[in-house]
Formats: sequence, structure tokens, C-alpha cells
Amino acid sequence: MSRVLAKRKNLIGSKAEHFKPPVYAAEGGGFSRAKQRLLRFLDLQAGTIWNDLSNELPNVTGTVVDVGCGVQPYRSLFGPNVKYVAIDYAETKEHFPVSAPDTIYYSGEQWPLENDFADFILSTETLEHVASPEAFAKELYRCLKPGGRAILTVPYAARWHFVPYDYWRPTPSGLANLFKGAGFETIGVYGRGNQLTVACYKGMGFVFSLLSPQPSNLPFEWTCRLVGALGLPAMLGLATVANLTKEWQGAVDFLGFTVTLQKP
Repeated sequence: MSRVLAKRKNLIGSKAEHFKPPVYAAEGGGFSRAKQRLLRFLDLQAGTIWNDLSNELPNVTGTVVDVGCGVQPYRSLFGPNVKYVAIDYAETKEHFPVSAPDTIYYSGEQWPLENDFADFILSTETLEHVASPEAFAKELYRCLKPGGRAILTVPYAARWHFVPYDYWRPTPSGLANLFKGAGFETIGVYGRGNQLTVACYKGMGFVFSLLSPQPSNLPFEWTCRLVGALGLPAMLGLATVANLTKEWQGAVDFLGFTVTLQKP
């Protein structure tokens, strides 16, 4: 090993990070609704996902499966006539602080669903936590009815999170290759945000990291928190700019991707 590498920390086996992404629930009453909207304003990943799904999910009909559902934050976007089925990995409650009482938990790569079960499948910010994405794509294809549709969201500019259960960041070419290999022919990959959104997101993330520093020594931690507090006005300014410009086209960088699929 070179002396350059020897000076750096080996990231394999790193301890879990101190700050984790917030967990989102479905909108409830007035206070809950206001809180969720504020979180989506500040969390650009969540805000852009909500924008995409709120335009698509209300029109879905039939049997819906939410794969990797967590606390089912997007369930309320579906209309009243869908049959909603939520599934998640059994390890989710151990690895991530999320669960919902009417979720079907399972182990292994095979989903607890029959062939051609679903008219529509939703999976949000799950694929990056799947160690075998090819098996995931094949299960998605197996469980969709012929002509059935799916929408997935995946991160791209998002930081490494829920360490060590965050495995990869796919590109549009990688996503197309993955789902073509599973049998899909109709595939759409749409970017969320643009290079300005990403720049704002990274700047806001730096302020967040100062406000929630890794444990080290108290003087250093409180210095970080003080600097972070001074950066709060800048963070709000970045959030405003990002939300106003997130639909600009012609991007070469993205927060993440929204993927649409249809089974032949």
C-alpha cells in the first residue's frame, strides 16, 4: 500500500454515521401537514420525489404494491379505490428506524407475492439498499401483471447514508441496462433537479453536518454547532433558490432519478 493511501481511513467497516436522513410519514392533520411540507422544502431529495409521485399516484387503479415501503409516506397519494399492499425486508426494522403495522415483512430475495399479482408497483429510495439489484428487478417483473406499470425513485447526488446498508448509485444507463435485463422494454428514466439543485443540496448538507457533528471532543463539537447556526440563513437561502429552480432543464447533474416501467 502506498503512503498516500496509508494516511487515509479505510471506509470498509466504518461505523454508522451520527446523522441519519429524516423519516417521512404520510400527511395527517394541520400541524403534521405543515411539518412534512417544511421537511420537503429543506430536504430536496424528498421534495422532488413528492412532486413526481403526487402527479402520478392519484391516477393509479387496481392492486398496488409498495416495495420497501418503510412508514408508507406515499400511501395517502393513492386514490380510495386501490388495493394497497405494503412489503418490506424483515431486516428493515433492525437496520433502519422505520416500520408500519400493516406491512408484510419477508426475508430473502423472493417477494411474498404470486406471479402477475400487481397492477402497479411503487418503490422509493430502496434500490440503493438492495445488495442484489438484478434479483430485485426480476422480482419486480415477475410480480407485475402483463401491461402493469411501476415507478421507482433512486438517489444519485445523495450522500452515503444508513452506513453500511447503502450499496450503490445507478446512472440512467445502468438503470436501463438493469431493467432491460429483467425483461422490460418500456423504460423511462427522468432526472430530478439539476446542477444548481445539487450545488444547493451539497451546501445545505454541509450546514447540517456542522449542526450534527460526529462525536469527538466537546470544544470541537460546539464550535461546529456554532458555525452551523451562523450558516442557517445561508441554508434557507440555498433551499429557496433550489426550490425555485429545480425544474430547470438541460441538467448534467441530478439529485436522483424517477424510473417508469411497463411490463409487456
